Amino acid sequence: MYQKSDIEILISTMNQTNFEFLERMFLLSDYRKFNLLIINQTSADKILISNIECIKVFNVFESGLSKSRNLALNNATKKLLVFTDDDIVFHQKFEKKIIEAFNSSPKHDGFRFQFLNSQGNLAKKYPRTFQSKLTIFEVLNTSSVELVFKRESLIEENIQFNENFGLGTEFFMCEEAIFVSDGIKKGLKIGFVPEELVSHSQPSTGQKTAISSIYFVQGAVFYRIFGKMYLFWIALKLFFDVKQSKINFSEISQLYKEAINGKNLYVNTTRL
Repeated sequence: MYQKSDIEILISTMNQTNFEFLERMFLLSDYRKFNLLIINQTSADKILISNIECIKVFNVFESGLSKSRNLALNNATKKLLVFTDDDIVFHQKFEKKIIEAFNSSPKHDGFRFQFLNSQGNLAKKYPRTFQSKLTIFEVLNTSSVELVFKRESLIEENIQFNENFGLGTEFFMCEEAIFVSDGIKKGLKIGFVPEELVSHSQPSTGQKTAISSIYFVQGAVFYRIFGKMYLFWIALKLFFDVKQSKINFSEISQLYKEAINGKNLYVNTTRL
């Protein structure tokens, strides 16, 4: 049976020199009572030091969110890993929800949870009940702050974040969807739990990005996940975006070209 001491929270952050950001993240609990592993992507004049036994800090002089996640994953030691950022707030007793999920479903390797926006509402449209496995649409809609995994499962199947994707790269989002998709393809059992762990006050990368840039990235993402079927998923996204009035019919041709350009750049980049 899992317990609180089995949880390790992997925090990606930048340019930190003190633990004030932890005070904000753990407004409703004491961060000193959790196992934390912090990846601080920074410069030599902005170093974060920990004198607290349960808090490990790695100061690294490189950028890229997926690189940060992988470094955290490779240095984690506890059984249950929580992926998160420095701009969320953990809810009271969030750890109990994690423990209950894994103890109730011991055959699962990971779970996707929910999070709230700054208004206190669900940030996305989630399933209303527990799901033993994720649909492909849920995979594509995954955020890293929703994810908790068994460390052993990730290590055994060599599941890591693709460092061609994520903030700090040409393809600046959807690294979580690729991560989860890779896990499922390798046989990991990943479910959904209708419980909130955190609140996230910032809009997602996709919400504050030009639609043309989103399609550029999505072309690469769909190719990475679906291979030769990527054209179907581009077409499906165009159809739903028109139907939901996110784009105009007149934009379809240009956005399709953007998606193809993204796919082609990804192919050329990975061949180098």
